[in-house]
Amino acid sequence: MWRAGKVSVIDYEKGIVRCTFPDTSEQSGELIVLMGRSTGRMDYSMPELDEVGACLLDKNGNGFYLGSGYTKAFLKPSEGGQDKEITKYKDGSIVEFNAKDSTFKIYSKNKITIEAENEILLKSKLIKVEGPQKNTETITAEGIIKSLEDVIAQAISLIGHLHGGVQGGPSKTGGPE
Repeated sequence: MWRAGKVSVIDYEKGIVRCTFPDTSEQSGELIVLMGRSTGRMDYSMPELDEVGACLLDKNGNGFYLGSGYTKAFLKPSEGGQDKEITKYKDGSIVEFNAKDSTFKIYSKNKITIEAENEILLKSKLIKVEGPQKNTETITAEGIIKSLEDVIAQAISLIGHLHGGVQGGPSKTGGPE
């Protein structure tokens, strides 16, 4: 049988919950949280405490927590819609895929970390980076580096630097200042 239950206990290690049923105040047995995939490419997303969802129960009160849905009381995220698949987190961070224009969007309220043991390849007709950048290792470029503004190395401007010891003829100037 199925019943609507409110998540009252979460076991993150086992991937199970227990639900309380509002009409009787009874608590279910262990309910396996339906995740989508559990081998190969695995999914993991546990419900929140007090989330109300559908429970499929055997005669002993054990079974599956099938998940929750959107209602007038629990509205869908405003970013969701036709051709969009999104995951929105409590802090407002979002992972979104828009099938209509084939775009991914990742938004974080804090920090995004991408790690690889070997190499990260960014490949596109144009890679645009907006905002200040900080690099903690040597940058190696194969090709021309162009700047539409100044380049500064060790606090010396490429455009605005001065040279000391300037003399006419074949003599050399001093280093940039």
